[in-house]
Amino acid sequence: MPKLLVLFYGAESPASTLAEAAADGATNVRFTEVDVRAGSTRQPEAGRRFKVLGSAGQLREYDGIIVSAPAAGEVPTELDTLLDTLERHETPDAFANTVFAVLGGENTVLLGRVSRLGGIIVSEARGVDDPEARARGTGKRVAKVIEWVRHALGHEHADTHSHGHTHEKHEHHD
Repeated sequence: MPKLLVLFYGAESPASTLAEAAADGATNVRFTEVDVRAGSTRQPEAGRRFKVLGSAGQLREYDGIIVSAPAAGEVPTELDTLLDTLERHETPDAFANTVFAVLGGENTVLLGRVSRLGGIIVSEARGVDDPEARARGTGKRVAKVIEWVRHALGHEHADTHSHGHTHEKHEHHD
């Protein structure tokens, strides 16, 4: 089952509202398991409504990650620390098949940081003025891309097993 993490940062309610909207959009894609988590224990919603991300290592458990953060060009301190940890301690290909998206306006600084993890970036849904509707559309798009990637990887894995064997040359003696 494809697993998607929607991770939000910032004490501002827009980040959690967008995260919930993205999660709602993603759950409309069949078989997608969605987990919404706060990125910090200092957030008002943490512990009450949402679990808090325990460690950077937990991110490897997900096929996709949507990060919702304040729209300002800055990256929240806790998220900056998380990204630093991932860049320093994960292997270069750890997130090669992970699908990422960033919510919260034109946060190009955050998008740049996420892109350095080497995953597959899905842009925020465009053509929609309402931020929550855009987040729902993004959640749905990310869930679909996760499904496509998993499907393709399944074929790659099956091909390796079914075609990875060697053919022995049999000599025919008359």
